[in-house]
Order: sequence, then structure tokens, then C-alpha cells
Amino acid sequence: MREYITSTTQLKPVTGDWGVWHRYTHGVAGEKFFRALKDKRELTASECPKCKRTFLPASLYCEDCFCEMTATKAVSGAGTVASFAILRESLDETPLPEPVVAAFVQFDGVSGGLLAPLRGVKPEQVRIGMRVKPQIAAQPSGAITDLSFVPA
Repeated sequence: MREYITSTTQLKPVTGDWGVWHRYTHGVAGEKFFRALKDKRELTASECPKCKRTFLPASLYCEDCFCEMTATKAVSGAGTVASFAILRESLDETPLPEPVVAAFVQFDGVSGGLLAPLRGVKPEQVRIGMRVKPQIAAQPSGAITDLSFVPA
């Protein structure tokens, strides 16, 4: 039998350290994406062999027909800013030296999208629908921080 807290006066603080450690793995599809980012300096998406839909971030199974997806396809060209946020503070609430624009970008013919910094544009100039292109670090390490976007 479970007990449920029905009043916030029943809550008690817990003090001390709570050591929670984890290691995030990219999985099979994510590994292919980050390998291509590092080794070929390109973005890759998963392509469904049955319904031909393309997904980014990469996935092992098609969300429409549940078919296994082993093939990848390079995502080329510009994308469109679908959403963005202007960050003026870091996660620990320290002011940033200058604002950072985090943009969620969708690519033509691809389901999903990627979130990365948008550089080379003033925050007040960013608009939903703006065309941007991916920019990959000159010497990528295989991390999502290798990716940013710039105006197309």
C-alpha cells in the first residue's frame, strides 16, 4: 500500500549530498550521427526504407511505420529557424558577456530538427522562418557543441 502526501506541511527537507552519476550514450543511431559529424563534417539523418521519411535526430525505428532504419542520409543545404531563445545568463544565472541565440532548426524534407547556437546575427534580428545553414567546427570532436548555425 502506498502513502500519499496530501499536504505540504507533511514534507521534510533532506540535507546532504546525493551522489547521482550517469553516463549518457548516444545509442546506435546517435553514434552514426556523431561519427559522421566528426569524421565527415556532415549532418546525417535516418531514412526509412519503407515510407521514405527522413528523421533528424537520427533514430533506429520509423515513428510512422515502425520499420527499422539502418540507412543514413546526408542533410545538406539550409534549414529554417522554427523556434529560438535569447540567453542572457548561464545555467548558474551568471550574466553572459554577450547574449547567445539558441535556435531550433528544421531542414527541408526532414522530420525533426536540431538545437544549436545561431551565430553571426544580432539577437534582435533573429526571426522564426529565417533561413540558416549549419556550421561545423574546423576540427570536430564528435560532440553536439561542434555544431552551430549561421545565416544562409
